[in-house]
Amino acid sequence: MIDNDIKHESKQSWEQFAPLVGVVLILTGLLFLLDQRIKTNWLSLALPVFISLILLSWGIISKRRLLIIPGFILFGLSSAFFIIFQRLVYYKTFTLLFAAIGIFSFSWLLLFVFLAVIRKTTAWWALFVAAISGAISLNFLISKQTILTFIFSISLAIGVVFLLWGTRKRAIGLLIPGLLVSTIGAGVFFAWNDPVEKNGLQQTGTMLMWFALGWILIAVISKIFSRKFTWWPLIPGGVLTMVGAGLYIGGNPDNALGFFQNTGSIGLIMFGVYLILLKYGMKNK
Repeated sequence: MIDNDIKHESKQSWEQFAPLVGVVLILTGLLFLLDQRIKTNWLSLALPVFISLILLSWGIISKRRLLIIPGFILFGLSSAFFIIFQRLVYYKTFTLLFAAIGIFSFSWLLLFVFLAVIRKTTAWWALFVAAISGAISLNFLISKQTILTFIFSISLAIGVVFLLWGTRKRAIGLLIPGLLVSTIGAGVFFAWNDPVEKNGLQQTGTMLMWFALGWILIAVISKIFSRKFTWWPLIPGGVLTMVGAGLYIGGNPDNALGFFQNTGSIGLIMFGVYLILLKYGMKNK
């Protein structure tokens, strides 16, 4: 009895997807015949792109997540492959990489949007892939790429997605990695990006100060999501601030005055933001 039910379900699944498979086979045969006839040398390479468009169209019309997700993934991969290997864009290699990875990123962004609109599902994993690949593609527009530019852009992309996710869910647990990843990436970039500056103590101090800023921002922004002030992030933030300030000043005592002026200005800005959020929290009580 169970075997008959399984066979019946398998038959129904095959009957549902049989027309789709038939369309794909017909399109494959027609494109191969046409490519042999007109000898474009690129039509056969574009076959996965056309197949992905068929999957997408079928999935969107039927609202099937099983077809929409692989359709967008296949579209991004096949489009990137097509641009790189066919060289339709006659520019430098870095421009080709920017276009290929950019299209791949855009396909994941469209997947995120379509799942939200059609399936009413927020696929944050798709937005992570879109943000990271988009950040990587933008680096190829920079004249001089370094490992630091990739670290900064990728960490910022991950942080932004976490912040959007945390804001949408109103969960401070998602804001914490977003702020920390962003500030760590910024700290590494701004500390070691200057090729002239070789003072290890000052560079380490700069990185720690940025990391401390992430912890302090957690305490400040937490007022949006909680009526109580979340004070515990100030402990690691304060420790990192003292250590970072000590290393920075010890590495270059001449910059002490400018350092305290800058940190004092940032402190005033953050305190002003906290007062605004405090007023916002009082209205929600």
